[in-house]
Amino acid sequence: MASTHESSSCSGRELSIFPDDKSDVGVLMRHGRTGTWPFVSAALVENPGHMHVFLDDIESFVHVLGWTVLYCLSSPMGVYQRSHKVLLLLYDDSFKNETGWEEAGSIKQNKFLLGEYPLKKFKLTEHSPILELIRNLASPFYARYSNPLTEQNRKKFESIVAFFLEKQFDMKLLHTLPVLQYNLGIERLSSSEWFLNTIQDALEAPG
Repeated sequence: MASTHESSSCSGRELSIFPDDKSDVGVLMRHGRTGTWPFVSAALVENPGHMHVFLDDIESFVHVLGWTVLYCLSSPMGVYQRSHKVLLLLYDDSFKNETGWEEAGSIKQNKFLLGEYPLKKFKLTEHSPILELIRNLASPFYARYSNPLTEQNRKKFESIVAFFLEKQFDMKLLHTLPVLQYNLGIERLSSSEWFLNTIQDALEAPG
């Protein structure tokens, strides 16, 4: 699995994914981890000391894309508001916990849970498929930060599906249910395949 190169710039330097580096050499983050603070997953910056896992790499890639779009692309939203309010709160904000370690990530997590990543009201001056791509890539993380489904919730969902089938309702309506969003998110987060296919589809799409 390639790991995310957690640095970004609008000056022309590339955003890239490098092969795994067994030497563990990287940019030292403020907590002693390697990486760049704004792009670290909400799970890691909210829980200092937790083990770095596969999903953290994928989420970091989503944050690199989100930060780049918010900072670099032309938008009706002023540069000052973006850099001093939106980017600061979403990616750079932190506080010291009772042990003296810095934490953050709650706003990132909330955006995922609300389906508003990177920012619901953010618009571009000119149409670009990159914003839709980021929102698609961010959508499965609803499942990562949601409470696990209870058996009662699963049974309730099964009864709703049976009711829809019996009444021949439009099954697309089920996609709005949190239970289905959770199940779909868990499935997509289980490997990199869905993310790679989504990126490939976006690259091949017209316009």
